[in-house]
Amino acid sequence: MESDDLFKQVKITPEGAICLGNKILVCDGFDRGYKAAVFTHIHSDHTNDGFGTCMHHYPVYVSKITRDLLAAANDDTYVRRTQLRVIDYNDPQRIDADGGEPTYLELLPSNHMLGSSQVMLQSKNTNILYSGDISSEDRAPKCDVLVLDSTHGNPKFNKRIDSGSLERRLMEEVLKNINRKKPVCIHAHRGKLQDLMGILSNHPDIPPNIKFLSDATNKRIAQVYNKYGAAIREIEDRDSDEGETTRLEDYPWIEFKGDLKKTWEEKNQRAYSIFCTGKPGNATMQQNDNDAWIASDEHAEFDELLNYVKAADPCVVVTDNSRSKNGETLASSIYSELGIPSKSMP
Repeated sequence: MESDDLFKQVKITPEGAICLGNKILVCDGFDRGYKAAVFTHIHSDHTNDGFGTCMHHYPVYVSKITRDLLAAANDDTYVRRTQLRVIDYNDPQRIDADGGEPTYLELLPSNHMLGSSQVMLQSKNTNILYSGDISSEDRAPKCDVLVLDSTHGNPKFNKRIDSGSLERRLMEEVLKNINRKKPVCIHAHRGKLQDLMGILSNHPDIPPNIKFLSDATNKRIAQVYNKYGAAIREIEDRDSDEGETTRLEDYPWIEFKGDLKKTWEEKNQRAYSIFCTGKPGNATMQQNDNDAWIASDEHAEFDELLNYVKAADPCVVVTDNSRSKNGETLASSIYSELGIPSKSMP
């Protein structure tokens, strides 16, 4: 196919739906008239209202772990919801277009978070790969058309401090405050939050009597992580009677929060705040007397995205400009540095 024809195999809506093939597959969002949907992971910028809407219109494919995480996040078992379908990694499933040739959907593992996937749509003449959100550890299979996450699609996101150093600095702040009997509240996205729960649960310097708190949803998600091999200690629901008693009487404690909003304890400086969020520029820690910001993120950095493209060796690249406004910069860089025709959508 010519480049123009290959670009026509992809549409990205302003709401973030990644549409692949000739009305065949929509990923991480909703658009009308497709045969099936895929959701790559449970982060809200990929599910939003699209997941619920898709469940009313066509089959929705996810990995087994993502199904369990969706159930935990939405407090639903999905029993007898036959439109929600689980696919094993590396096991292509046939999706037929009306009057067209057989097309196959394949999920490939991603290290962005537990259960996350890359998506391959394969037909006789064209393989379309949607990266989803990827980490520095992910490698792309060969494809003809690559739809690429552009969260860090700008050189300013290249870091000069490794994640191990950042993790050690986070632990230093946690231990410093715990040792002075001050509670700590850690803010991070789902997935990263549970990873930090696991790290702190197994750190030898965090005594077993230090209680962990979170909301009911992140407590359920932590239980799924434990199901798949994590070793997260018991989490108390901060809004339960037990959690309220802990916050009032049991000093210190560690709370895990899935957003950036401060709790009452933080606003009144009864608890120390640690925000683990991605920021442009060097991966450093900024702090004052009662807050620390650690530039930590599970997205591939700019140079790693270019390496991912090199491995995929596509004929064309489409960058996702709906979730991040770095799509145009990334597309321009791919063309200038790798010579691959690239477009940003929408």
